[in-house]
Amino acid sequence: MNLSWFPYSIAATIIFGIAMALYKLPAAKSHNRFATAFWSLLVPAILALLFFYPYLYLSTPAMIWTALIWGVTFTGIVLLQMYALSHVDTNVLFPITTTASLILTVLVGMLFFHEYPSLVQALGILLAIGVIFSFLSKGGRLQYSNMVIAVGTAIFTISAFNKVLQKIIAGQFDIHAFQIYQYGFAALFSLALYLFLHRKNWRKELFGGGLKAGSLIGVFSFLGGYSLYIALTKGPFPLITSIHSLYIIITALVAYLLFGEKLTKKKIFLLFIAVIAVVLIRVG
Repeated sequence: MNLSWFPYSIAATIIFGIAMALYKLPAAKSHNRFATAFWSLLVPAILALLFFYPYLYLSTPAMIWTALIWGVTFTGIVLLQMYALSHVDTNVLFPITTTASLILTVLVGMLFFHEYPSLVQALGILLAIGVIFSFLSKGGRLQYSNMVIAVGTAIFTISAFNKVLQKIIAGQFDIHAFQIYQYGFAALFSLALYLFLHRKNWRKELFGGGLKAGSLIGVFSFLGGYSLYIALTKGPFPLITSIHSLYIIITALVAYLLFGEKLTKKKIFLLFIAVIAVVLIRVG
């Protein structure tokens, strides 16, 4: 069995987990999240151009349009996650959105492609629903505002859509050229949003604390994203994405070390159940 994809999958999981924890920086350091998002997308765009410009001749109209869609949706995810993390811990947000996006993916498969879940997948879905309810409720009631829940819903909905895009990208386009376009469009879209919302004081906010935080996130995002794309081009999609789901554990550990987020016994237990649920849904 060819396992050349395995090191890349592990690397992507670890690096991505660190990047997701760093999304907490705007909330923890009171940085402007729109400025932070811009730098977190511009830096990987620059890195992709520096390292992958020889592959630009492989560009196609379909690649560019797909990259434009990815750039807009990914920018939305980044901003929504940064907002949510000002109200929710990372060890709560990401297990919920990861499992919920998988449930949505299965439902879409059932409704539009008549792909019905196996018994193993059904068990994974039940576990995922239990995890989501356990994280959201306290004393039988929802412990988060309607706004936070709405933001979380938007995150996992867009995430489910982007998971489908990832598979298409890895199978149909050159991943090197694609990354130049995907991060480039994302950076342009995030800049447009920033300038629209901060027309009067754009210089002060843009070059404030968000520059350092966003640049740091951008480096990890670039390395993690590239590692994941390589893994997807070399190995089985369900297994790679199952391993990748372990990022929520890495994120929880990093957030605990950097921001002092509490890791109670309940949270640790639910984190592992969330991972099991994801693996069952993906592999089953």
